[in-house]
Amino acid sequence: MMGTQSFGAQSTSVTRCSLVVRTTDIWTGRPAVPSTVRVRLKGVPAAPLRTSDRSWAFLDLPHRLCDITVESGIYLPCSQQVDLSALAPGDPVVELFLLPGRAYVPFAAAAGIVRILVDENGKPAAGVEVFAYVDDDQAARGRILDEEVLPGSKTLRCVPGATKLLSGDALAVRGKDGAPAEWFRVSPVRLSPTQLSTNEGDGLELRLDRPALHRWSRNHLLLPAAATVSDGDGWIVLPFRGRLSAGGSVRIVLRRGGKEIEDRWPLAEGKTTVMPDYVLRHS
Repeated sequence: MMGTQSFGAQSTSVTRCSLVVRTTDIWTGRPAVPSTVRVRLKGVPAAPLRTSDRSWAFLDLPHRLCDITVESGIYLPCSQQVDLSALAPGDPVVELFLLPGRAYVPFAAAAGIVRILVDENGKPAAGVEVFAYVDDDQAARGRILDEEVLPGSKTLRCVPGATKLLSGDALAVRGKDGAPAEWFRVSPVRLSPTQLSTNEGDGLELRLDRPALHRWSRNHLLLPAAATVSDGDGWIVLPFRGRLSAGGSVRIVLRRGGKEIEDRWPLAEGKTTVMPDYVLRHS
């Protein structure tokens, strides 16, 4: 809270920080460069203040519900409605994870896939949801510590792998007995020794961005994943983090209009590959 006072006029003005928006690049796991994004609230003409950690602070908001919009030339558009009363008092922070768009320049040794999706008539396929994961145990980002994670859960405990887990990382859990794999983005919180059993190593609690769909058990592997949506011209950029298999491949699930396509695409470790156009063929 910030304030100004004028004792001679016997008046007091108090400025309150209502909301802080943190924009995170999901490929690097770091805050987006402020010059590459524009953060605004619907119906709020005042511009936010930049903070020292590259976040955006809004002051004295009059309403409880806020519609956040992030616009960018290199990231896909992002929006989210926030209830200010649900945020932590004194720390009203909301983190938004930004997906790279076709104008994004990958950093050195970035692993990913860039591709255009088209329909059977050769026209760009916009709004296709794409989920991919590395189906290789050796590439696992961690394993589940909980004896059981029930459907509907929004947290789980895990032992992380060799690559540090960061907020916004996408992970996948393979389905059992024919059930499809599912994915989620995580926000990791380190567990204290009292929250861990003996011989469990350094544990994390992962807060999931969506409820679990299936039942998972202890030692179930958490695999590297990526997810995005195609833009208006059919472009997709799938950004992977973590250690991947050299010369490996990823399982792909594409969803559009209630229909689903499964496939497997090549993925090179430490390289972003631009692949030929992909035709969505529905059987």
